[in-house]
Amino acid sequence: MWIRVGSFSVKPGEVDRLKKTYNELAVPKVRARPGNIACLLLAPEADGEPFMAVTIWETRAAADSYESGGSALEVVSLVREFFAGPPKLVSYQSDSTSGVERAAG
Repeated sequence: MWIRVGSFSVKPGEVDRLKKTYNELAVPKVRARPGNIACLLLAPEADGEPFMAVTIWETRAAADSYESGGSALEVVSLVREFFAGPPKLVSYQSDSTSGVERAAG
């Protein structure tokens, strides 16, 4: 699996709008992409800590296709107005596939 984690701070007073926009508009766009397993927005418990946007992909190629095809830019444009600064993106390889439920195929 290939996992991408974006972290970012949110402008004061914009958390509720970010959550609504991300969950209603961004998540369906990411989930519709071939090879996507999950799309999550993680809200921090402590004030001042960054939010995390996590996408999990079957393969790096699926994630790269999402990125290079313009879908990632489209999704980021939906939530960019809520960022209090530039986001940071980190990618991870995981061989822990037994930790993720898969649909029967």
